[in-house]
Amino acid sequence: MKFGAMAVEDASGKILAHKLVDSAGNKLLGKGRLLTAEDVRLLQQYGIESVIVAALEPTDLSENEAARRIGQAVAGSGVKVVAPGVGRANIIAQTQGVLRVNVPLLERLNNVDMGITIATKRDHSPVQPGELVALVKIVPFAIPAARVMDIEMVVRNQVPVLSVDALRPASVALIISGPNSARDKLLAEFNDPVRQRLANLNSHLDEVIFTAHSAEAIAPLIMQQQQAGRDMVVIASISAIMDVADVVPTALHMAGGSLTHLGVPVDPGSLLMLGYVEMMPVIGAPGCIKSLKTNVIDFVLPRLIAGERLTRADLVAMGHGGLLDDIHDRPMPRQDSGDE
Repeated sequence: MKFGAMAVEDASGKILAHKLVDSAGNKLLGKGRLLTAEDVRLLQQYGIESVIVAALEPTDLSENEAARRIGQAVAGSGVKVVAPGVGRANIIAQTQGVLRVNVPLLERLNNVDMGITIATKRDHSPVQPGELVALVKIVPFAIPAARVMDIEMVVRNQVPVLSVDALRPASVALIISGPNSARDKLLAEFNDPVRQRLANLNSHLDEVIFTAHSAEAIAPLIMQQQQAGRDMVVIASISAIMDVADVVPTALHMAGGSLTHLGVPVDPGSLLMLGYVEMMPVIGAPGCIKSLKTNVIDFVLPRLIAGERLTRADLVAMGHGGLLDDIHDRPMPRQDSGDE
């Protein structure tokens, strides 16, 4: 593509680079317009002698065609490409789910040419149908076709750059543990927030069980839920989990499960525990699950419901972006550390 100033009389068939206005500031012609002979005569009438234009070479692709092809190249399952023009391709979620972004591949593609940009939501973001999850934008008016072909070849045998894993309706049990004297209070605190979160994720809280806060009481309930075919168990207790030998991790082991990780670098919610009994996730919830304000549980639940088996590495990676707004009704909210 050739770009620069050109005499108006030679500009027919070229792309206008900048909007033109008359002496009163009224728009004459818009940026990106393919100039015609009539446009040239109009500009000459206004005394405009030269314009800045772009002239495509035979080996170029227009911004719109380049954006459309790149959008189609990076889009995987669960998304669709809409190319509205102006050098854009919008990538839209087709289902409620979790966005998957192949971040190393995305970075590689954004390095192919400075005129090609692909911006996405963060990897693992929960998304809704119709939500914009990525945008391809071509900066100049045209790109060498070879650069678009480079992208198409790079992604051909790779995991898709972008896809959405649909949420699969999950049947979940909530085990609440504590002294019998606190039963009503604990049920009131945990029941509704868990139920609402699951409903928002197209899942169901199918059983709520109150029990004593002991490994011997909790373990058989975990086993019962696994045998009943539950997709997930959430355990919320009167006391936070402070050690791998604490009540809830011990109950998980007694039920035949294994501990994946305790202590997630997300605040609020660093005391979350995750383990599995065979394929069934068992979450030891931190106290912040009582709040509907975004916390660690909102990082974990959508991915589990989408069918992902989270590892310790997955949980540790949540530290980037894991400092969330505080929940001020928790026992020890953050204090202002600034000088007064």
